[in-house]
Amino acid sequence: MESATGNREPGERLLVEIVEAVLARTGVGPGTGRWRVREGESWCRVSPPDEPARLQGWKLHVSATPTAAPLVLARAAEVLVRAECRFKFAATVGRAADLVAHRYDRAGGGKFLTAYPEGDDASLRELAAALHRATAGLPGPAILSDRPCFPGSLVHYRYGVFSGVPALGDDGVLGAMLVDPGGRLVPDRRRAWFSPPEWAPRDPFAHGEAAVPVRTAPAEVLLDGRFLVRSVIRHAFGGGVFRGVDESTGASVIIKQARPHTAATLSGHDARDLRCHEAAMLEEFAGSGCTPGLVALFEQQGDLFLVQEAVEGVTLRQWVVDHLEPDDGESWGVPVAVALRRARSLACLMRLVHAEGHVLRDFNPSNVMVADNGEVCLIDLEMLARPGEPALRIHTPGYAAAEQTAAPRHGPAPAVTCDLYSLGATFFHLVTAVDPLLAPDDPGVRGGCGRLSAWLGRLAQGNPAAHRLAPLIVALLDDDPARRPGLDEVLDRLDRAARPTGEAAPAAPAAGARGLAETGLKELIGDGVDHLLATFRPGRDDRLWPPSPVGATTDAFNVQHGAAGVLGVLVRAYEAGEHPAVYDAVRGAAQWIAGRVGREPRLLPGLHYGRSGTAWALLEAARLLGDERLLGHAMELAARVPVRGPGPDVCHGVAGAGLTQLRFWEATGERRHLDRAREAGDELAARARRRDGLLRWPLPRELLPVQGDIAHYGFAHGVAGIGAFLLALGRATGSPEPVELAVEAAETLLAAAEEEDGAAYWRSGEPGSPRKTHWCSGSSGVGTFLARVWEETGEGDFLDAAHRAAVAVRRTRWHAGTAQCHGLAGDGDFLLDLAEVCGRGEYRVWAAELAAAIHVRNVVRDGRTLVPDDTGTQVCADYGTGLSGVLAFLLRLSHGGPRLWLPRSLTETAQRG
Repeated sequence: MESATGNREPGERLLVEIVEAVLARTGVGPGTGRWRVREGESWCRVSPPDEPARLQGWKLHVSATPTAAPLVLARAAEVLVRAECRFKFAATVGRAADLVAHRYDRAGGGKFLTAYPEGDDASLRELAAALHRATAGLPGPAILSDRPCFPGSLVHYRYGVFSGVPALGDDGVLGAMLVDPGGRLVPDRRRAWFSPPEWAPRDPFAHGEAAVPVRTAPAEVLLDGRFLVRSVIRHAFGGGVFRGVDESTGASVIIKQARPHTAATLSGHDARDLRCHEAAMLEEFAGSGCTPGLVALFEQQGDLFLVQEAVEGVTLRQWVVDHLEPDDGESWGVPVAVALRRARSLACLMRLVHAEGHVLRDFNPSNVMVADNGEVCLIDLEMLARPGEPALRIHTPGYAAAEQTAAPRHGPAPAVTCDLYSLGATFFHLVTAVDPLLAPDDPGVRGGCGRLSAWLGRLAQGNPAAHRLAPLIVALLDDDPARRPGLDEVLDRLDRAARPTGEAAPAAPAAGARGLAETGLKELIGDGVDHLLATFRPGRDDRLWPPSPVGATTDAFNVQHGAAGVLGVLVRAYEAGEHPAVYDAVRGAAQWIAGRVGREPRLLPGLHYGRSGTAWALLEAARLLGDERLLGHAMELAARVPVRGPGPDVCHGVAGAGLTQLRFWEATGERRHLDRAREAGDELAARARRRDGLLRWPLPRELLPVQGDIAHYGFAHGVAGIGAFLLALGRATGSPEPVELAVEAAETLLAAAEEEDGAAYWRSGEPGSPRKTHWCSGSSGVGTFLARVWEETGEGDFLDAAHRAAVAVRRTRWHAGTAQCHGLAGDGDFLLDLAEVCGRGEYRVWAAELAAAIHVRNVVRDGRTLVPDDTGTQVCADYGTGLSGVLAFLLRLSHGGPRLWLPRSLTETAQRG
């Protein structure tokens, strides 16, 4: 048997052992040289001796709750082994529980076992019937992406890949692709409803029905003959949450759905039990004013629905945003008196719940509503429990004490002292709008409370409310539950904090003193580069550096998550004089990429998710190494990258390919690259769309997880990035047309800007999207482009807008993540761009402030001080979301130089200035 999990805990191999026993009874087990069992981290795959190579077809899924999983597997495996049908199943009971979790992906939820039948439709139906008989009466949820083979069955079916053709989708994600009747590779799209391709063979269970049902606009939904659904708050595998109207009273209500056998636990409870418990809690606290009122609890078509009063107001998280005074260089934060009153109301709310004998277990700013009348109330009460009673572990990262996060998955509910930690974390957010989430250090290095205290100390500079509440917050966040002050003491200390003391909050540091000290900057750069060298794995065939979970789903060679992004940063590190050992790593990484890249059935054009960025990284490595052979390989790869494609953007599409062709022309003088850049420019000119006086490039829905084609404004996916390429193309060729189109794009961005208190923001372009500040979809990416347009045209409106974008970026420095793509590193690079373009040193000072905001989140791993990724919980090498992208900014802040992944034709004027 092949295994990737040789060190599972006792009992974790239960499901694998069940299948091994089935194979042994039939005499075809792994020891016989016949069937193969390949045990992985999440899935275990079981194959007959002549493993078939069918690419695609109608396949079967069998659902199961975690308690039923062993019996479902034992019975299903007997059927599948007799039929000599390949299958896979969840490798552990814990994984089976994850597959039915409330928030699991709706398109993948419930798929405990997958079977890949090889026969015709008749044999498929026979196999499905046998599986249905074997599992009848056992519990498991409906699978939303499939149809049940029989009414009430655990056995479902859909059309999809078996082995498929491994290839990159248009979004840059690596996956098994379907082959359509014309021989084209197409994604196997998993949706939360039955949606086989239009060209799929006839539905084997349709009995004369159409294979693909026509989706029509949804009719009005009336539940229990009384509650009219108006809108969706969120969808989830366990059931949606909706806004509605009680037609019997006209009152607004919140409707919560619970689907059977979802959120199922080993105790046998599921989402319906959670909703029943929540209803009981609402009834218990009825009249207290601390929760919404319960309106109804009923079952319809097998689902359970809880209806509660709608609280007119906002979550505490939104309330903080609404009351946060922006950083004007002198002071910022929620006004002291307002913050203290709100903190007191939160403590009183918690005391009321504790007085009834309950522990909240998940107290955080998203689970508290602030009503229009100023009162606070709790929402989502399903996790309330009595200390010590059996419960499933639950918490929100950053808001749970160590004794809660380290508890077993199933065990006694924690003591109320864990809520005190959550209260302190919520106070932390109340006065800063920051989630107190830090990646864990190596064991025994630093205490979590000390790190949070140091972070809060930085945030308290110029923030009177944070300064006033800091001692109480630090006490509540103590690692020792026994040292956390009780609620009576909390309220007493809040009363004392509200009295005038005559003590002034520490003033904000003077300009220039807020940035990261030179020693801290050198430490982050040196330790960061050392970490990249230490985790470099040239002997591996799959990936050069361990990826983030998201990065692992993309290809190994791209800029965003793969080796090309890290290679580009290592080249820059060597050029900056850092770590002579980097030279060997550059050579090894470049050779590794060159020896493997370009074998895919299709090349994607994008700079960050396609082969353009890979070719660019090889180009810069070849120039550093003086390697003519590598240079030739890079040029050949660049010449093969398509300059036309499904997406117009920088990350995935044409603009990214165009930027790369310009860089190759600058570096090599090869005319073909300039010609191909022109071709990309012509493609973008043809795809430009004007509406309501705005110039935009619609982005196909295949590239981003949205419902329809949208037009972004940011650099990664939209107008700013496309405009930047067109401007660079015009500069390189001397042609006025691309420059004119770029200027029109910049004028669109001026029209789309949203200003507030001297700061400028942009939305992604998707209806209802929030305002953005980062490189990919917001202020720093837009500002990067507008600064270059000002440089080209001299029109002050563009520079003014870029300055307002910089103000927005600076104000969010404490609230943003660390990443290059959508965080502080990319924002800092923009500020350095602006400093270079207009020669104003204040922007460099602001960039140093962003570096300081990055530093306070550092984590110690293997003795090195490192920067966590965009989740704030781990360290990964990825450029777009991890360490190497942060190093790109810090190296530039320390040593200067142009920004990575922009051609000189876009940056050289500023460099001369």
